[in-house]
Amino acid sequence: MKCVTLVASSLTLFTLCSTHAAEVAVEKVQDNANEVYSVAKMKEGDIFFHDRDYTITGIPKEFLGLTQIKTSCDCPGGQDYRLTFEIDRPAFVYMAWDSRHKRPERRGQDPKGWFTDNFKDTGKTLFLDVPHEKTKYWIYKSNKPYPKGKVELSGIDQVEFDPMIMWTIFLGEAKPADEPAQK
Repeated sequence: MKCVTLVASSLTLFTLCSTHAAEVAVEKVQDNANEVYSVAKMKEGDIFFHDRDYTITGIPKEFLGLTQIKTSCDCPGGQDYRLTFEIDRPAFVYMAWDSRHKRPERRGQDPKGWFTDNFKDTGKTLFLDVPHEKTKYWIYKSNKPYPKGKVELSGIDQVEFDPMIMWTIFLGEAKPADEPAQK
């Protein structure tokens, strides 16, 4: 009986440590347009943007609990836009883009190709939801993890006839097998 209790306690402790270890800490989120950002965990039914009551729903389970950078609903766009933040460990960057507009790879990018060369469509979606009309967002993932330290996301054209880019960003810890071999 003591052995079973010890094994169960060890597994519980391992699970708690493993869950905690997957959280990517994000600090110093800023852009060159002086916008406001907040950081939270991806949670079903939570707010989508930091400045609106719209909810985020339909989150694929593998993304629940990942670190989200909540943009403003009116996040600026344009090829001169730059977003930077710092991460405490290597991580994949995910971006979810509003399906009512052109896909990000069909918009202008500065430097040219930074998005199309470094991100791929996961084929998965999530939703901007109530009190907003339910809107699908396509999820893209960086092809390789960003290293610990400063991350910079370059400019991408905003939505046609609208100054916003309509997106959210989240990060998932890279496992050692995901990282390129050291030379």
